Amino acid sequence: MIDILPGRIKALEPSAIQNALHSTLNSDVISFSLGMPSENLFPVLDYKKAVLDLLPNSLQYSLPLENLKQQIVDLMKQRGVNCTSNQIFLTSGAQQAIQLLCRTLVDRNETVITDAATYPGFIQAAQSLDISLVTVPIDFTNGMDICSLENLCKSPKKPKFIYTMSEGHNPLGISLSKEKRLKLTEIAQTYQIPIIEDDAYGFLNYQTVELPLKAYNADWVFYIGSFSKILAPSARVGWIVAPEFLIEKLAILKESSDINTATFSQRIVSSFIERNDFTKHFFFLRNSYKEKRDKMVTALNKYLPELTFTVPSSGFLIWGQLSSSIDTHQLFWHALKNEKVSFLPGNAFGPSFDKDLNHCLRLSFSHCPLELIETGIERLAKALKSYVTE
Repeated sequence: MIDILPGRIKALEPSAIQNALHSTLNSDVISFSLGMPSENLFPVLDYKKAVLDLLPNSLQYSLPLENLKQQIVDLMKQRGVNCTSNQIFLTSGAQQAIQLLCRTLVDRNETVITDAATYPGFIQAAQSLDISLVTVPIDFTNGMDICSLENLCKSPKKPKFIYTMSEGHNPLGISLSKEKRLKLTEIAQTYQIPIIEDDAYGFLNYQTVELPLKAYNADWVFYIGSFSKILAPSARVGWIVAPEFLIEKLAILKESSDINTATFSQRIVSSFIERNDFTKHFFFLRNSYKEKRDKMVTALNKYLPELTFTVPSSGFLIWGQLSSSIDTHQLFWHALKNEKVSFLPGNAFGPSFDKDLNHCLRLSFSHCPLELIETGIERLAKALKSYVTE
């Protein structure tokens, strides 16, 4: 029966994130694989109150919630972005936002640009639509190589957009400097190539951060936000900030996939925002995740001094580099089997095999209980030692 499938579907494979989810379900495993928020930080009681307040018509088909759009406009002001509710397009999470923008902006076999290490969900969305990915070299500390990016933008085969994360980059965990942000938006303007800015971790910062790309160029940056990391992933509520001319086309494509079925979640999220002080909520989340980040950094310095890494100023992720002789894909299975600890190997984040990623790994500190972080890093150190001596 597989012969009935077109080639592009046959070629699809589960993302590294899905594989990690299945391989680390064992309760004995200490997992640093997935960038999931902590269940202990979910505002369960406030959600319950929001659900109890819902009216019967909340369960009916309906248009996207205008009240939530306005609340997002207010949230965007906290990120330094001025926009109107007419520029807000509600989605079923950031992943749908990525796919909708890919479908809207790119035809099959056209080219888009992304970092050499990038979010696997974007890779999967692009590949499912037969979009060609061209990667920009990265510095693991400073992010995208801007000179290489500009050279790609000069190509006769003009890319349709640039996808990147300026804050709490997945997987690098880094945040771009103001200089790079300005140069990126300048390139977009000069070559008239839009940027898709994925800001999944933009509200989870642990020190003063720069403005998002959208704040530097409103016309050539399409911004993706999500409530997954700051409220709950299962709510599946995200948004795009885009020019008004694009909203109608996005709505038509979205209707073809889910007929706005997330309006129930939209009402719950809106009710939560109406009831709660988001400034206090963000303060609580940032303090809680910063404590976990600092715990992991301390443990890495203690047990894995051979790992080179940058302490993230935003987000859930730490990117590390080991000796070039270490294959972290093999180390992943070795660590999982022998020490019951997991992470994601560097090549999970490359659109194609990249030897520069082969000795790298990504650690997420967000979901693991605080009291298990040090134990997990100690297990990883033991796994690395036994892997090297095998």
